[in-house]
Amino acid sequence: TIVDELNLNEEQELKKGLEEHLAEFPQIYWVALPWKVQGENINLKDLKDFLEGNLIEAFECLLDFAEKNGEFPPNIGLIYEPLYFTLEKSMGIRKNLREFKQTSEIGRKCSVCGERNVLFFREKNNPNKFLRNEPKPLNLINKVSLKTIADGEGLCGLCFVKRFFEKYLEKEISSVFKNLSFPSTAEIACANFKAKALEKAQEEFKEYENKFKIFHESSLWTFPVPKLRGKIEKTLEGHWFYEENLRIKEFKRALEISEENILEEEINKLKKALKKLTDKVGFPSSYYAVIKLDGDSMGKWLSGDLLPEIEFAYNSQVWEKLPEEFKEKLKKCFKPLNLEKKDSRKILTPAIHASISAALRNYALEFVPKIVEEEHFGKLVYAGGDDVLAFVNLEDLWNVMHKLRAAFSGHAVFEKSNNGKTNIKVDWSNSTGFVLKDGKYLLTMGPQAGASMGIVIAHYKAPLQIVLGKVSAALEIAKNLKYEDKEKDAFCLVLMRRSGEERITKLKWKYNKNFDTMEKLKEISEKFNEKNEEGYFSSRFIYQLQEEFVRLKKNEKLIVTPDAFECELYRILLRAYNGPKKGEEKKSFSKDFCSLLMEIYEKMEENFENFINFLLIVSFVRNEISKEEK
Repeated sequence: TIVDELNLNEEQELKKGLEEHLAEFPQIYWVALPWKVQGENINLKDLKDFLEGNLIEAFECLLDFAEKNGEFPPNIGLIYEPLYFTLEKSMGIRKNLREFKQTSEIGRKCSVCGERNVLFFREKNNPNKFLRNEPKPLNLINKVSLKTIADGEGLCGLCFVKRFFEKYLEKEISSVFKNLSFPSTAEIACANFKAKALEKAQEEFKEYENKFKIFHESSLWTFPVPKLRGKIEKTLEGHWFYEENLRIKEFKRALEISEENILEEEINKLKKALKKLTDKVGFPSSYYAVIKLDGDSMGKWLSGDLLPEIEFAYNSQVWEKLPEEFKEKLKKCFKPLNLEKKDSRKILTPAIHASISAALRNYALEFVPKIVEEEHFGKLVYAGGDDVLAFVNLEDLWNVMHKLRAAFSGHAVFEKSNNGKTNIKVDWSNSTGFVLKDGKYLLTMGPQAGASMGIVIAHYKAPLQIVLGKVSAALEIAKNLKYEDKEKDAFCLVLMRRSGEERITKLKWKYNKNFDTMEKLKEISEKFNEKNEEGYFSSRFIYQLQEEFVRLKKNEKLIVTPDAFECELYRILLRAYNGPKKGEEKKSFSKDFCSLLMEIYEKMEENFENFINFLLIVSFVRNEISKEEK
């Protein structure tokens, strides 16, 4: 498709370079384990180089018991677990054998991957900076849209094919891919602003969009986030709902026209139309969030270490009838690695792997898209079983985080709302491992499963490559968080201010069955809401708190007692309160908020720096949401 559309048949050197780059992708590794050796079923002795002695001993005991007591001789399926372990170790060995190919490429490297030479670029003013490459790259001005490749950008063959892939899908697979698009970070950031504008100021919204139609440039328009589809099919790119972008320089870059063709008078008309709109619905937030979730200890789930204890894994009557000597051997030999609390675990079978696969499938298809795209202003990048990457508007950030984590372990229900729609609701009391949807029970990973999450809140103009790197780092921080010797099942929030300031906070999802961190977080957030009828607390108290205790820190903790800290926190909160309450009511309201904050502080193991960052991030998100509410 690329060769035909860009007439690369006449560019043989470029075509050859494209084929060389594509030959490196994808990298596929595979291993195979024969079930028969010289016509006979593989046996445990053939696997001894891959397995630990106690596992071989366990299955020899199991096979011997089955042969002596079974109605039929055991088949190879009985040793599924050692076969799986052997295959898994073989794959690890294969992946360690990395092929290395010496490259002789000299020249400007790809703007995205930074690994391969540029083959395609778009440069209006100084194309020579790319033309030094061999083979000579192709300038795509007037050949593809700015959506495919930005001005000044250079791409290798592989990265360009990824950008161009929708063209292939549209031509070779289905016309449904013609409208395939991914909203920009600006579009994500202002999604809730557009929703409010369509509800409260539709006339001003349409008027503002119509003024852009004089430019006749398709790159100015995009498809909205999925939740807005139906209300509006195509919309002005979110970038243009920020007054800072209504400048001659921005139009010149986006429209690829000379400065003389853009009149200052037209831009002033746009600014006036935008002001009419923002006067009614407030200003759009300039920030959005990226979420990356990963299921915890999936290797242990797949290896069987996290399976139920062996005596509870089978029918109690069957277990009771087994010989005591045999049961003791099973308990001894099937002791899970690194898990001291269990005496033994269930034997791994194909059915268990099929169940895990079904649970991850249900999560990726039945829960994640609905949470991110149907119920909230977000856009899903991928949901691959226990891996999720999504972009979310700040207004919905806390709810999306909460629901994604709860749904992973099945702590959720499908509930009909007043408008007749079915929505997912967090329900920690549902510990069955199943969630009922439309009369059908969906299997989940179950209440013992956990998931960690990294979240980055960034300005829509922040380089996306940096933001994605930060969210991966945040996920690793969450994975390493310990509380009472328990790791993982946590989240890490990172705030990247446009000024360069960065704040990081980390917390467990739950500290006990009665302490749901996200519910506490939402409650705290509302105390910063200026529209709260009971009153609110100015976020300035956080900076005052930080200033007062900055000299009383040792590492990340305070050298004062929690009681002394609570007294000072209460005093500062009293002064920060704004609202109708007076006298004892004001004191009671402030005391309740102080107690709520102290709960978080104690769960953070009195880490003052983590506590301050937590408050600053929560208040920042609340203030950003308030821009659309004013």
